[in-house]
Amino acid sequence: MVYLEKRNANLALGEKQMASRSFRVFGTRTDLESVFYEFQKLNLVKYYKCGRNENKIDDITKTIYFGISLNGSHIGNQYLVIKDDKSICFDKYKHISQYLNETSVAINLGGLYDENTIVPTTVSTIWYDNKISKEIFNDLRKIMKRYASTTINGYMILKNAYSKKEQLRFVTIGAQSPREYDLIV
Repeated sequence: MVYLEKRNANLALGEKQMASRSFRVFGTRTDLESVFYEFQKLNLVKYYKCGRNENKIDDITKTIYFGISLNGSHIGNQYLVIKDDKSICFDKYKHISQYLNETSVAINLGGLYDENTIVPTTVSTIWYDNKISKEIFNDLRKIMKRYASTTINGYMILKNAYSKKEQLRFVTIGAQSPREYDLIV
């Protein structure tokens, strides 16, 4: 209750309200390349690796380890995507976060962890009420849906990943998590 009272007081002082949305998708590098090639063809965007970083990325598919999960977790490889004509905002420590960038969408890239384990990519925004953020989010979701073979328990499964469903373990949290948390495809 104290949290709600503090939150309402902050809103009264002009704090911005945020509406968040997210979706998760299992895809191999090939799947994700197809999705992002199309997305980048239709949208002039740029990417920034979250954390302490100032380097703009024009094509996310050219990043090192694109479509590969180094730690076997669905978090830890996060990028911010913004329209090309927008500027990125940093905090006082030169860190990039979605909180300071109202026209952005966050992408936690997943992919193959090892030859038998796949980790989901998460696309999310805390600024869904922002027109530009909503547009980026919805454009990416539409493209992902077109490349998906199926959706199971809210997870989209892209075509190449789905074709390998017998060989792959679809981990929802992390490769070190018990198998009962895995998505059964």
